Amino acid sequence: MQDEAKQALIFYGLDRLKEMTRGDMALLAGKVPSLAPPPDVAWATSYEAILAGGQQREPEDVLTCIFALVEPRGDPSAPAHFYSAQSLALDKDILFPQPKEKATPAGPTLWKEFVNEFSQLPHLPQPDLETFYHLYHKYAWAVPCSYGEPGVSLFEQWKAVAALVFATGQDWRNGPAANFALIGGDIPGIQDFVYTITSKGAAKGLRGRSFFLQLLGDAVVRRLLADLGLCSCNVIYNAGGNFLLLGPEEGKAAAAVDRVRRQVNARLVEAIQGDTALVLESMPVSANDLFTPGQFKKKRDKFARQVAQAKAHPLRELAVGKNGWETLFKPKGKGSRLSCAVCRIEVDEHNSKPLERTGEVLEGAESPRICYLCDSFRELAENIRYEDLWMVVRDAPGMLDIPVRPKDGWANLLARMTGFHYQFTNEQPTGEGDVLALNRLDFLQTGAHGFRLLANVTPTVTDADIAYLQAEGLKPEELPEPGDIRSFTLLAHAAATAGAIERVGVLRMDADGLGVVFSEGMPDLTMPRLSALSGAMDLFFSGYLNVLVRNQSEKDLYIIYAGGDDLFIVGAWHHLPDLAATIRNDFKEFTGNHPALSLSGGITLEDRKFPLYRAAERAGEAEGLAKGYTRPDSRRKDALCFLGTVVGWEDWALVRQQKEEILWLIGEDKENKAKKEDERAKRLPRALLQVMQNIHQLYASGLQAVRRRVRRENRQRPADKKLPLPNPRLFFGRWAWMHVYSLTRLARQHEKRVPEAPARIKELQNKIMQPATVRYSGLLARWAEYLTRKEEW
Repeated sequence: MQDEAKQALIFYGLDRLKEMTRGDMALLAGKVPSLAPPPDVAWATSYEAILAGGQQREPEDVLTCIFALVEPRGDPSAPAHFYSAQSLALDKDILFPQPKEKATPAGPTLWKEFVNEFSQLPHLPQPDLETFYHLYHKYAWAVPCSYGEPGVSLFEQWKAVAALVFATGQDWRNGPAANFALIGGDIPGIQDFVYTITSKGAAKGLRGRSFFLQLLGDAVVRRLLADLGLCSCNVIYNAGGNFLLLGPEEGKAAAAVDRVRRQVNARLVEAIQGDTALVLESMPVSANDLFTPGQFKKKRDKFARQVAQAKAHPLRELAVGKNGWETLFKPKGKGSRLSCAVCRIEVDEHNSKPLERTGEVLEGAESPRICYLCDSFRELAENIRYEDLWMVVRDAPGMLDIPVRPKDGWANLLARMTGFHYQFTNEQPTGEGDVLALNRLDFLQTGAHGFRLLANVTPTVTDADIAYLQAEGLKPEELPEPGDIRSFTLLAHAAATAGAIERVGVLRMDADGLGVVFSEGMPDLTMPRLSALSGAMDLFFSGYLNVLVRNQSEKDLYIIYAGGDDLFIVGAWHHLPDLAATIRNDFKEFTGNHPALSLSGGITLEDRKFPLYRAAERAGEAEGLAKGYTRPDSRRKDALCFLGTVVGWEDWALVRQQKEEILWLIGEDKENKAKKEDERAKRLPRALLQVMQNIHQLYASGLQAVRRRVRRENRQRPADKKLPLPNPRLFFGRWAWMHVYSLTRLARQHEKRVPEAPARIKELQNKIMQPATVRYSGLLARWAEYLTRKEEW
């Protein structure tokens, strides 16, 4: 069945792309000699009719941006944006939607480009369906579907048809089956597993642990597809440890789900003692449920509740049976006094090794040890740091469901859970296996079968870094090698090298209320639209973000995680505020400036020895403050918390501009600092920074005092006569006349030497020292101070 179905699907995809681009199938003559129409299949009246949900329309001229279909609650809709039909590339001009008059429809040129690459597919004259999947994604991602559903590309149409074919099984020629199953998975406890590690080598280990969970989701999906006879098209989405598949009818799906869940969780308990687990569920659906507007949303929401209930009882299947409770709760270890320096799990000399070359001064134990699994996470982070990178996945059936061994690393653990062995290499691979080129959309030229997007910007050690660490007193055996991943110590030092305070910056961001947007913002949600939404988010967070961060400063920034709808980046702190603003602004543009879609984030500055799990928590708390930000018009979120102050993104340009103005006033602007010392302009003293902080303190303490007084009075007043709390944007107090006096006096004292001072101080007063914006004055002063003050450890 499968070979015939694959050939039929390839020809169906070719036929529809030829139709939508007005191409000529004759261009394939001689290049694919045996490619002929398969046995007659009524695609339009069977599969496409189901996809259309009874609402088949004329195809769009240009593809509507999927985000334009999200209905904002109470906000005016943004003008619809559209994609130009071009081959996929991690380029802003291609990925970002445009007004309709600027969008280019699909035409013969795109067809010719596709045919040129299609003729290079391996295994001709019968191309591999998985390779065709990736090539079709590249060329049909921005071509409108042929049955007229707005926001759904021809790639999503072909993917949905292929998913129905494989989930239907032997009778696929007669049209899709009546009943299917949704199969969904989640990995709870991710933060416990990823963040609760010590700071020794943390920058390396954290990246590896985070990516391992992504690979776990990928491997589980591969196992399910293999066991159920499905293909990549059956994956509706797979991101952030969360995935959804379309499978065959519930009876077949449930058996595979139970088996895979038990296999994976049994090995996870052995290896990491229950810090995380796989939640895997299935639910029956009909074909009409998948594509009828409104009906699919109800089914998906019901299934989400089922998965959420299962997350409350992880590992429950292991507790069933004669030895179930003993498996979960029996004491682990043998009473050794040694523990892994990273995860703190008990180890001995047989299941651990000495911890070497962290690039940081190690305190405590004279000979710290690391378990083989944690050490393998460090190696995984090292292995994925390259720009030219391939992922190779090979079948390993002999390892499936075999107990974990003491020296198993991440690759063996995945193989024991799922029967697939993963390898990453920066040299073009040869031999068997599924080969994916990382972030290379020209994958055929690299010898790969497809591509995968991965945000993997990684700062590496230089000779100058090693010289610095030697001066810091590290022993030769503790020194990293050139090309190793930079430690937190070196990332903090990069900020000091730029003249700023020596701190590591931690940035966490995610999309605001995306779950609500997906479930409530698109009442006409269908399976192809959900797949398109998830695919678009993956293009931004896993693909384009990599390019954006690399352009900002690849030497000093480290993407720990990016995928789904969130990100976690560490690095030299002085890069992060501008990076966060660029990410947010580009995300808005990527979504067509949709009013209901935004990003909030938090940035914290940490000591290089600060515990990593607390740094992650503090950045998460800062992000939470940004998400709790409420404006006078009740609009929430869409903000950044930096140095303890929340700034709505609409005010960020003002804050950044005034930070630059303060740097000019104290003579620390880039142009002045670039001059020789004897040529530098002597401007206002750094006392300006303290004056601004004092004014902000007067403002904040005065506002709090008034609010406390109002609350006290309101306790004595009846409900209908309570006083409103003062609006912080309208609050006047002692700070107002103090700022006039202090700043004016400072400007007059230095007017002769700096004639521009009075005018520039007045401009500062007009823009920042006002009730609506004085709340930012403390942030500006601290930001300027931290940018211009070095600190010795």
